[in-house]
Amino acid sequence: MSETYDFLFKFLVIGNAGTGKSCLLHQFIEKRFKDDSNHTIGVEFGSKIINVGNKYVKLQIWDTAGQERFRSVTRSYYRGAAGALLVYDITRTLFASPVWSSDGGFVPIGDVVAGDVW
Repeated sequence: MSETYDFLFKFLVIGNAGTGKSCLLHQFIEKRFKDDSNHTIGVEFGSKIINVGNKYVKLQIWDTAGQERFRSVTRSYYRGAAGALLVYDITRTLFASPVWSSDGGFVPIGDVVAGDVW
């Protein structure tokens, strides 16, 4: 069965290790929470077709490794990306977010903070 779509966009999920990038990708693609995730080595990939205004859009989502030792590898995946989702843990990695956003030359358009409510 072939996939048909009107548009194709590449998006990246970037940020420090252990911030939940792989879990977010899995939740979006599979609609299930993954509670046992290992650190990504290099890059992982997923895709999903969504309907936006009567057009089918295929999203290619690239989950990059967060460890510093893989930064030079993951930068090579930035080419051709329409955008990136910067994931960070506000309790420990907020100060690293400008480094990640400057790596790809992306322009920040806003922050969404989500988490447990006490």
